[in-house]
Amino acid sequence: MNLIDVFLEIEIPQTENSKLFNATALSDFTFAKLGVNYLGFPVVLISSKLDQTYLSQKNIKLKYIELTHNLECKVFGNGKSEIGNYSVIIFKSNEKTLQNYFLGITQSLLNALSKNPTQKEVFETFKNFVEIFRSLTETPTKTIQGLWAELILIEQSKSPETLINYWHNIPEEKFDFNADREKIEVKSSSNLERIHIFTAEQLNPSNESQVIIASIFTKQVSNGLNILDLLDIIDKRIVEIELKEKIYRIVAKTLGNTFEQTTKIKYDYDLAKNSLRFFRHQDISKVERINIPERVSEVKFKSDLTNIKAIDLTKIFTSGQLFKAI
Repeated sequence: MNLIDVFLEIEIPQTENSKLFNATALSDFTFAKLGVNYLGFPVVLISSKLDQTYLSQKNIKLKYIELTHNLECKVFGNGKSEIGNYSVIIFKSNEKTLQNYFLGITQSLLNALSKNPTQKEVFETFKNFVEIFRSLTETPTKTIQGLWAELILIEQSKSPETLINYWHNIPEEKFDFNADREKIEVKSSSNLERIHIFTAEQLNPSNESQVIIASIFTKQVSNGLNILDLLDIIDKRIVEIELKEKIYRIVAKTLGNTFEQTTKIKYDYDLAKNSLRFFRHQDISKVERINIPERVSEVKFKSDLTNIKAIDLTKIFTSGQLFKAI
């Protein structure tokens, strides 16, 4: 069952009563209904076993999300109406790409709930869900191009779950993927040249660490794939709910309040996957740590990888999980 397809089949109610929704029961989730209000906003209604948890929970109103606990609702569906108490989540946007994003996350979280969830279980599960959408009002932390390139690496990998597990929790971290001794840094180029900006730390790791640089060409095109397209492809290859939640959280945190605009940007998928090359940090020209004065930090420089031989990942000997997953 795809919640997006279900939502598109529900008629918008002809009323201005904010507590009245047209909704349909979800065969895969007997405790939940998916509906639409008079404004055309998606509404998720979750029934749970009473345990008084709602008494200690505050209702939440954000730019995109409104979450109300223990709300008495009159729900019309399948030719009849019913009144019941629900945890109600309203997504306050008519933008289709954002609605798809909301319903994609919702489906993952509904899968995480038991067949007869308690109020506490619902609140705990959706706590991080709310934080994802809170991030959409904050300042972005990275460019859309950089995020898209990281998602392409995950999408093209043999084990997306492994890469997501080692993916940075915050975009500002020094390496995009960090498994202690094994690290991957993704660099993208929109001018089809393998000239990238590095920090001194990225090319001067500790002696015990090995860094692989993934170099990708990214070109904006009208018929390419956007961030949400890549998320949809990756989501189908992930089983663990925690990792699904992590990837949605990082995307929201990275794009922040530019999410609605930047998710419309599309890049050439074939160019990206065909241009993907990998390089050892030892082979790339850099400012050596010994040449950086003691009180100087955050050193950045450009390095040209054009004439450097890319590595064959199948010939890398490693005992770790990260490089094997690429």
